Formats: sequence, structure tokens, C-alpha cells
Amino acid sequence: MFSGQSLAQATFTLSGLIRDAETGESLPGSTVFPKANPKAGTMANDKGMYQLSFPAGKHTVVVQYLGYTRQEKSIEISSDQTQNFRLLPEAASISEVEVTAKRTNENVRSTQMGEIILPIEQIKMLPVLFGETDIIKSLQLLPGVKSGGEGNTGFYVRGGGSDQNLVLLDDAVIYNPGHLMNFFSVFNSDAVQNISLIKGNMPAQYGGRLSSVLAVEAKNGNPDSLRGTGGIGLIASRFTLEGPIAKEKASFLVSGRRTYIDQVASPFLKNTEQGGVPYYFYDLNGNVNINLSKKDRLFLNGYYGRDVGEFSLSAGTFKAQFDWGNTAASARWNHIFSDKVFLNVAGLYSGYKFNFDSEFDAFTSQLLTGVQDYSAKTDLNFEPNPRHRLQVGALYTYHILTPRTGQAKTSDGLDISTSRVKDKFSHEAAAYLNYNWSVTEDLEVAAGLRGSFFRQTGPFTCYQFNAKGGISDSTVYKTGQKVKDFALAEPRLSLRYAFSKESSVKAGFARNAQYLHLVSNSFTSLPLDIWVPSSVLLPPQKATQYSVGYFRNFRENNYEASAEVYYKDLENQLEYREGYAPGPSNKDLEYEFVTGDGEAYGLELFLRKNFGDLQGWLGYTLSYANRKFPNLNQGLAFPARFDRRHDFSAVASYKVNEKWTVGGTWVYASGQPLTVPVRRYVIEGVVTYQYGKRNDFRMEAIHRLDLSATYRKNTNRKLQSSWTFAIYNVYARQNPFFYYIDTEGNPYDNTVKLQAKKVSIFPFPIPSVTWNFTF
Repeated sequence: MFSGQSLAQATFTLSGLIRDAETGESLPGSTVFPKANPKAGTMANDKGMYQLSFPAGKHTVVVQYLGYTRQEKSIEISSDQTQNFRLLPEAASISEVEVTAKRTNENVRSTQMGEIILPIEQIKMLPVLFGETDIIKSLQLLPGVKSGGEGNTGFYVRGGGSDQNLVLLDDAVIYNPGHLMNFFSVFNSDAVQNISLIKGNMPAQYGGRLSSVLAVEAKNGNPDSLRGTGGIGLIASRFTLEGPIAKEKASFLVSGRRTYIDQVASPFLKNTEQGGVPYYFYDLNGNVNINLSKKDRLFLNGYYGRDVGEFSLSAGTFKAQFDWGNTAASARWNHIFSDKVFLNVAGLYSGYKFNFDSEFDAFTSQLLTGVQDYSAKTDLNFEPNPRHRLQVGALYTYHILTPRTGQAKTSDGLDISTSRVKDKFSHEAAAYLNYNWSVTEDLEVAAGLRGSFFRQTGPFTCYQFNAKGGISDSTVYKTGQKVKDFALAEPRLSLRYAFSKESSVKAGFARNAQYLHLVSNSFTSLPLDIWVPSSVLLPPQKATQYSVGYFRNFRENNYEASAEVYYKDLENQLEYREGYAPGPSNKDLEYEFVTGDGEAYGLELFLRKNFGDLQGWLGYTLSYANRKFPNLNQGLAFPARFDRRHDFSAVASYKVNEKWTVGGTWVYASGQPLTVPVRRYVIEGVVTYQYGKRNDFRMEAIHRLDLSATYRKNTNRKLQSSWTFAIYNVYARQNPFFYYIDTEGNPYDNTVKLQAKKVSIFPFPIPSVTWNFTF
């Protein structure tokens, strides 16, 4: 009798991995709970691993994930045991899996605001430029996210700059996520498993940026069988191979993508003024996933991508070679101590480099800029019971930045170099705490605190300049010597109150600091974006954001809707000083910057249908983004260059039958602001322009319709293929890419007129076709 009572009161642990039944990929964020008590459930970690405590006895365990069929399984629990689950995508559901009408309502029940998760398969259904599926362009269709221009992958979130987005690939920072002058992103969709974007009120484990977090997680590789996927398009091809190294113990994935723009364009350039090979880019991804034990997993991930080009004038007087790109690597160890404690430890490397070499007659030059990061981080998750969740962690990064180095030589031995501008070294560290407390079933609080620290170290020389720009004095710091320290507290707070299972209201507050700064070069179309650290010359950027939102689901969570308003206060924003022009200089670039403040506020509306043959969303943003610099625009406030009043997007995909799926997007965006000349003077034969107020001119509004159709054909059981046909800019809208000033008349008889003229880079429909295959 006593023994039976002890067994009945005993608690045991059920643990395992939740995967996609077709690909074997893990499903992070999937939920597991006992059917009799859904509140006692848990969520799988970022690798799809879960642990849950049960009293001894027979239980029905429920597993569910957005876009997959819900699975229920009856399990007899009398000891600690492992139970893995494999969920089928909704389109591939079979009879042996019990499907219910209940859908996940995490968007309503969680405290997180401004978070969007896009399934990669849904992204692949959208029409794209030149047939290349692009993750970032899909995110630009969401409210609160603005594009950098027609066809551009640059993105701006809630009034922040492009450098204020933290872009992560398997926890490693990607500093420049764009290829081909930002027309394509660096993320190969065949190698990506999960994408999530947090637009504001980011949890305390994320830091170093002011506006958003884009977390991209690569596939780990199929642990069961060898699998290949790929595609051949108009300008690029890609191929991915994945499979087990040791069944259920280790798996691998290798993926590559390369454009052949150089091969296609080269024949057309042979007899033109521009000769040589024009341009191409490529990406390489590699991952190894090892199950060290039931409670330990090791993940090794790597990425290498480059844009490469060269060009020359047919006369041979000018030649140039350039390349740029990212390198990222991570080694991550996950360990489960118990069903309540989970540990993640990672070592990370991130690098970005831009190199430009040129020859002009007897003159040769080289320009180099870049970033290198060496990081270590650890995260510990503790969940004593379903009402309390605690996460603590720390991060350290050693930064090496090359803001700008240049060297030029002539054939007679003259050497012109920026000898005083050297690499810059700094240390960044942070410790954080997140605490989630379910006060009641309806009220939940998420509080976080991040303490960040940044140190600028030598070698560094701080100069004082006289009125004529000459050096009057200096202070020299040796290698490793402290130059300047910064330490800031970054509190975060979110509240959620649920009116029902289908509706809730949320409020959030976040304080963020950013110690690395990017100042874009507007004088060249090359991606000469220069990263500089906070220093004795340059304070860290800061942002405080407040947001409130209402979230509502309909028809058993098939539809989700939200309305959010936000206000963001920005400090220490950067711009080049008035009158700055690039050129050889031995002056540190920080002396060319001015700082100011800004504010951004807006309204975001979102409606999405998540399930069924017809899926898609509607998004609308009303927003304002302003800047105010004491030394720019006579101290008056002006619109930020990515300020746009209205953004609207309509996105839909429809499964016609088992073979055909059609999709479409329509976007509208107000024009971006520009600074243009308003008058032109000729003084002693020298032409001088007088510019108007900063960003006082608006480009035309952008709108565009894109359509696609995908045809799937199952050739046999081992080979499946599909054809995707798409048309970009269906009705040939001539959207502005940039403006130039055209002059008419004679300046000497006062008949000269200045007129801004539009240049459209894609003024006509662009068809594309891509063949995709899986074996």
C-alpha cells in the first residue's frame, strides 16, 4: 500500500526533441502540454528540445506548432523517459495523426510585442525579383518595417537606421546582410529553418542595437536520410545536401548559392566602353549537429559569402577590383540539467570586409574597411513551475574595427596613405536577467534588466586642432590602455492582460544602448558602409521606446489581428558634418561626424490568415521619423531619410489544387525625403549650388504588383520538383530609384532652370522562372 502511494505521488521527466516529419528539422517554439492541464505545458527551446514533469500514470500529451498538425499521444509514465515527436506540415497530414480545430494563440497569450514569425515555406510562395526567394524582402512587407528603396533589401524599423537592426545567423552577427548593392539578402532560403523579427521591446538577452532583432536559424541537417534540394533560376542556382553522419547521433548540412550574372552579361560587354567581368556573388553554409547524449547537443555552424567584381575601361586606362562580404561561425553547446534548468554556451566569430583596388595610368590605390568580432556567451534558463520563468546570461565581445584605411602609390615612388588612421579596438560586455511571472491566468509580467559595458582601448591618439584645422596638441594611448569607459543600465518591461483566450492588450517599455555605429557613404553606390566604435570622441546611441497594442484572434485562431502604437526617443544619432566630402585624410573619421537627437512614432495595423488554402496578410503603417542636429539644417528638425508617412502591403497565396499554388503582393509606400539644390550660381566661372532645407523634397510614392504561380510535379517517390513562374512589377510602374538634377538654359543670360528628374531601375515587368527540386 505504501509503495503504491509513493509511486502515485512520484514525479518523472518526459523529454525529447520535436521535429518536422518530412525534413527532420527541429521545431523551436513548439508547445508540449498534458491534455488534462494545458497550463502546465512548456515550450521547446531554440533547438526543439523540451522537458516536462508528470506524475506517475497514464497521460495524453499534446504537441502543436504553427503550420503543423496538432498531435496527441497517450503515454504511460512510471520513470524518466525520452519521447520524440514528429509533426507533419498541414498540407501533408495523414490519417494516423489526430487533427483538431484548435490553433495556437501564442500571439495573444505571450507578453512579447512587435514579434513576427514567418514560416520559410510561406516565404517561398511569394513572388520575387529574378526568381530569388528573399527573407528580408518578405519582412519588408510587414507593418513597421520599411525598405531602403525599390528592390532593395535594406530595412528600417520604427524610425531607426539600418545599423540599428541586430541581424543574427545562429547567434553570430551579420554586419551587412545584402548582396548586389542590397538587391538580394545573404540568406539562402534552402539553408534556413526559422526566421523571427522583434520590432521593439526586445528581451534583455538581445542588445547592442536600438530598433530590432532579426534572428535567423540555419537548418541542422536531416538526421534520418540523405536529402538534397536546389534550384536553377535566371541569375542564380543553389544546391543543399544534408543527411546523417551517424543515424540519430549526428547530421550535417552543406549549402551553396552562386549567381552567374558575370557569365550572362560578359558577351554583351566585350565591345562596349566597359569591358571585363561585371559582377557575381556567392554564399556557402555548413552545419554539423551532434547528439553527445540525451541531454547534450553540440552545434557547429559556419557561413561565408562574398560579392566579387572587376571592371575596366576599354582603353585600359582604368581598372578596378572589389570584393566584400561576411564571415560567421558559431559553436554552441546545449545541456539539459533537468526539466527545469537548461544551459546554452556559445563561442562566436563575425567578420565583414570591404576591399577596393584600382589602377589609373601610373596611379594605384587600395581602400579597406571592415569589422571583426570574437564573442563568448552563456544563457541559463530556469523554470521552477509554469507560472515563473527566469533567464540569466552574459556576453563578451572583442571588437576590431577598420573604419577606413587607404594607400595610394605612383610609379615614381610617391606614397600617399592614411598612416595615422589605424584599426580601433574595444571590449563590449553585458549581463542580463529576464523574469516572466504569470500573476494570474489573465495577467502576465515580463521584466528584464541588461547591464552593458564598453571600453575603448589603445593604440589611439586623441588630437586637438586649431582654428585652421592643424594639430595643436595630442594625447597618446598605448596598446591595450584604457581610453574611455561607458556603462549603462537597459531596463525592459512588458505587460499582458488577456480579456479571453482570443484577445489581449499589451504594453511595453524598453531602454537600449548601441556602442557601434554605421555611417553610410552617400557618395558612391558601393557598400562603403563604415563601422566606428563609441569613443572619447563619440558617445553611444540610446533609445527609449514605449508601445501599447491590442491583439485579437478570430475563428478558432485561423485569423490574427493586431493594432500597435509606439513612441521612440533617440539620442546621439550620427550624420556627417555639413560640407563633408570624402577624400584622403589622416584625420580620424569620428572628427567628421556630428551628433543629434530624434524621435519616431506611429501606428501599425496587421491582419493575417494563417491556415487553409488561402493564406496571407494585410499590413499598414502610419509613421513619423524626425531628426534634430544643432549643427545641421540651422538647428531645425528635419525628416530622417527613411521617413515615409504611409506603408501598405497586401500579401496572399492560394492553393488551387495539389499541383498549383498562386501568390501575389501589392505594396504602396509614400515617397522618401531628399535634399536637393534649389538654385545655381556662376561666380567667376565657378558653378555653385544652393541647397534647400535638409530632406525637404519628397520622391514620388512607390506602388507595385507582383504575381507568381508554382507548379508541383511528383516525378517519383525519390525526386520531387516544382516550377515557379513570377512577374515583378506587373503593370510597369516607374518607381523612383534616385533623382538627378537636370539643367536647361544658359546661366549667363538668366535662363537656367533646375529640374529634378527620376530614374527607375525596374520600369518594366520582369518575368522569371525557377526550377526547384528535392530528392
